[in-house]
Amino acid sequence: MRIEDDLRFLYSPEHSLSRVEYQVHKDFSGDSKNNSFVSITIQTKSEDKNLLKKDLAQKLIQLNKYVLEKMDIQVDGKVINFGKEVCSRMKHCELSNTIATIFLDTFWSEKLRKDPRIQIEYPTMKFFDNKFFLPTHFYGVKTGGPLGIQYIDMVHFVYQIPAYNEHTSEEMSKIFEQSLTAVLENQDTFDTSMFSLSILKDEMQKNATYTMPFISLTVLLLLCFTVASCMTDNWVTSKPIEAMIGILVSSMAIVSAGGLLFALGVPFINQVTVMPFIALAIGVDDVYVMLGAWQDTKKTYSPEKRMALALAEAGSAITVTSITSVLSFGIGTYSTTPAIAIFCKFICVAIMFDWFYQLTFFAAVMAMGAKREAAGYHCVFVWKRCDRAEIEKGKSEKAISPTRYFFENIFAPFICRPSVRIVMLISYVVYIAVSFYGCAQLIPNLTPSRLVVDDSPLIPYLHLAEKKIWAEGLIGRIYVNKAPDFSKNPEQVERMLQMVGELESTPYSMGPNSTNFWLTEFNNYRQFFFQEDAKFYQTLQSFLKVSFNNHWETDLVWDTPDKNSTGGTKVEKFVFTTAFKISDWNVRTSLLLTWRNITSKYPEFEALVFDQNNFYSDQMLELQSTILSSLGTAILTLITVCILFIAESSIVFWVVCTLISMDIGTAGFLSLWGADLDPTTVVNILMSIGQCIDFATHVGYRIYRSEHSDPDERIRDAMGAIGWPVVQAGTSTLLAIVVMLMVPSSAVRMFARTSVLVVGTGFFHGLIILPIIIRSFATNAKAHVPTHPH
Repeated sequence: MRIEDDLRFLYSPEHSLSRVEYQVHKDFSGDSKNNSFVSITIQTKSEDKNLLKKDLAQKLIQLNKYVLEKMDIQVDGKVINFGKEVCSRMKHCELSNTIATIFLDTFWSEKLRKDPRIQIEYPTMKFFDNKFFLPTHFYGVKTGGPLGIQYIDMVHFVYQIPAYNEHTSEEMSKIFEQSLTAVLENQDTFDTSMFSLSILKDEMQKNATYTMPFISLTVLLLLCFTVASCMTDNWVTSKPIEAMIGILVSSMAIVSAGGLLFALGVPFINQVTVMPFIALAIGVDDVYVMLGAWQDTKKTYSPEKRMALALAEAGSAITVTSITSVLSFGIGTYSTTPAIAIFCKFICVAIMFDWFYQLTFFAAVMAMGAKREAAGYHCVFVWKRCDRAEIEKGKSEKAISPTRYFFENIFAPFICRPSVRIVMLISYVVYIAVSFYGCAQLIPNLTPSRLVVDDSPLIPYLHLAEKKIWAEGLIGRIYVNKAPDFSKNPEQVERMLQMVGELESTPYSMGPNSTNFWLTEFNNYRQFFFQEDAKFYQTLQSFLKVSFNNHWETDLVWDTPDKNSTGGTKVEKFVFTTAFKISDWNVRTSLLLTWRNITSKYPEFEALVFDQNNFYSDQMLELQSTILSSLGTAILTLITVCILFIAESSIVFWVVCTLISMDIGTAGFLSLWGADLDPTTVVNILMSIGQCIDFATHVGYRIYRSEHSDPDERIRDAMGAIGWPVVQAGTSTLLAIVVMLMVPSSAVRMFARTSVLVVGTGFFHGLIILPIIIRSFATNAKAHVPTHPH
C-alpha cells in the first residue's frame, strides 16, 4: 500500500500551471530533496505583548545564533552540530533570519542609528547599500514614537534546511524540528509555534489515525440496529442472521475495493478513511431493500418463487441505484484533482463489489433463510423447529408487519390529503428558497486550520498565518527561466524592469520597496564605473565579490556546470522577489491570475511567479466548475438509467427534480452550517450526490412498480413496501456517521454534517415531497403490469 500525503499535489489539478511553477522552483532551489524549510512564530508571554524591547531583542538574536551555531542534532545515532555540519552546506541556511537579527541589533544600537548610511523605517530598512523588507519577519507592527517603530506583535523566523549525506532535506527538517522543539521548550520567555511541510503531512495523517478506531463502533451500532429492525413478531419470519451477514457483505466489499485498488497502485489518502463509513451505509441500505422485498412476497408461495419475486423487485431496485451511484462517483474518478479522483475511485469500486456480493453471496444466504423459514425453523437457533402455532402465524396472509401497516394505512393516506399536500408544498417552496440562499453564501475559501485535527500543534501557527503572515506581507518568487543576454541586448534591461514594475503595481502589491532584485542594485553599482555594455557580466562578477553583495549569488544561475559565477560568461536564469498583501483566498486567486497575465506579456523571459499556495489557488479556481460538472453528469446519468428501468416519463422527471433539489439543499444548508467552498466541501458535496440518489431512486422506482392505477392506492402500496426500508436506510446511515461527530477533526465533522443533511433531505424528499408531487402532478401514470404475475 502506497500512501500519498503531499497536499500540494493532491489538491491541485493535474494540468495546473502551479505544477509547472513548482517544478521550476524545485529545479532552481532543489526544494524537498535538497532544500526545505522550518518556520517558527514567536510572541512574548509578557502582558503588553510587545516584542520591541531591548532585552527581548537580545534574546531573539541569541536564540537564532544558538540554532545556527550551537544547536546539536542527532543523525543516524550520531550527534553533530547543525551549523557546522549541515547548515554550512547551503548559503541560504547560513543567512537564515539575517534581516531580522540585523534590524534588532541596529534598532537598539545608538551608534548604528546615527550612521547616515542606515535608515530604519517600516516596511523597508536601508542598511548601507542593502535594502531589507521587514514584513518578511515582523508582524503586527505599529509605527510612531521617538524611534519610528514602537510595537511588534510577532516575529517570524524561517530556517532553510539543506540535504545531508544520504538524507533529503525533508528528512533533515524532521530531525531539525526535534532539536528545535527541545530548545524552545527549555525557554519561558516566548510563546512559539512551528511549521514545516513534514509537520503538516504528519498532522494531516492524524485525521485518518483518529478516525479508524471509530469504524468498529460504527459496525457495532449498525449490527445492533440492523438486527433489531429485521426482527418481526414471529420467530420464524425474523431475519437476524441475514441482517448480520448483510453487514459482513458490506465489509467484504470494503476490503475487496481496498485490496484491488492498492494492488493496482492507487495510493491511500486521508479522505479514503471515510470510505468504509459510506460503503457500509450504502451496502446496508441494499440489505434492507432485499429483505423488504422478501417480506413483501406472499407467504404461501414456495421459497423458490418468493426468492424469484424478491430478486425481481429488489434486484432491479438496487441495480438502478448501484448503477447511478457508480456512474455518479465514476465521473468523479476523471476529476483533474487527484484527491477527488482517488476518493471517488474507492467509493465507486466499493459500490460495485457491494452490488455483486448482494446479488450473489447475500442472495444465496437469503435462499438458505427462505428454506429455513419454509421448514419452520427458529431464526436464531436454526437447528430448533418452532411449534405449529408459531409456524402457522408466520405463514398467515393476514399477518402484516407494524411498520408496513403504519406506512400503508396511516402515513400514506395522511400525506395524500389535499390540505397536507398544500402545506407540504408550501414548506417545500420555503426549503428551496433557503437552499438557494445558502448556496449563494457558499464562496470559495480555504481555511488551513480546518484541515488538521483539533489538538494539532499546527493550529496556532496556521491561525497566525491567516491573520498576520499572509495578510501583512507575502513574498512572491519570480523565476526568469530564459534570461536575455544583457551584454548583447542592453535594451532588455529596461524591458525586464518594465515587467518588474507591472508586478509591483498590482492592487495587492506592496510596491518597489518590497522588491529584492539584483539587477536594480547592480544598475546602481554600474553607474559609478561607466563600463561598456559588452562587459556587463564581468562587472556583475566584480559586483558579487563585494561582501555586501555576495548574497545575490544565490539568486543567479550561470552557464557553468556548477551554476556559479566562477568562469561563467553569462547568467542563464535568475530569481527575484516582491511582496503582496493577501486578505483572503479570493484575493489570492485573483492575484495568481494577475501574476500570470503580467508574465505572459513577456514570453521571451519565460517568467513564472511561484508561491507555495499556488497549488491551492489553482484548486480554488476549479471548485465551482467541478461541482457543477459532477452534478450535471449525475443528472444526465440518472435520467439515462431511470429511462432504462422506469418506463414512465413523468416519474423519471420528478425523480430527477428531486435529486437536484436534494443536492441543492445539502449544499445550501451545509453553507449555513459554517462550510466554505473548499476542497473538503467539494468532496462532501460529491459524496452527497451519490448518497441522495438512493433516496430518490428507490422511492420513485417502487412507485413506478405499483400495480395500482388509482393515485392514492399507488402511493399507499409503494409507501407500504418501501417506506420502512427508506427509514432503515436513513437511520443506518446516521448511525454509521454519527460516531464521526466524536472525532476531534473539523474535516471529519464536516463530512458527518454532510451525511446528516443528506439523510434529513432524503427523508423529507423520499417520504414526503416525492410521493406528494407524484400524487399531485403525475396522476396519469400508468399502473405497472408485471412480467410474471403473482
